[in-house]
Amino acid sequence: IFSFAVIKIHLERFACKIYRDTRTAAHDKGVDLSTNFGVVYQVKKLRVHTETEADRLYAELKLNFDNERLQDGNVILVIDDISKDVKKYLIDMKVQSISKADLLKMAASFDDPEDRQKILRIVYEEFRREYSSTIR
Repeated sequence: IFSFAVIKIHLERFACKIYRDTRTAAHDKGVDLSTNFGVVYQVKKLRVHTETEADRLYAELKLNFDNERLQDGNVILVIDDISKDVKKYLIDMKVQSISKADLLKMAASFDDPEDRQKILRIVYEEFRREYSSTIR
């Protein structure tokens, strides 16, 4: 949810919209995000440090997305951690990745207090929406 909020505010700077398509998945604590310009972000709670792990992840992406979207480079992974070599390996397969560290740098770049408030508001609303059935 935090990843969604930061990416949403970041993309607003470029007049782009992002939508949270799914609830948080139990098996990988991930979520799918889509944009109004054809790019899909897939948030996953993973650490990827070997090409074997990257191959497994790519195979999962091939199951979830059509080949054209992958070949056009329109799938971006948001993951906890990735080694530089594996990041390049995925880029060669046309899959971009954003690590938790990258996301935190992006969040730190929001100098305007209003942007920070927007992030907090989005996080609050998304948590409320996601867990409203369990709160009662």
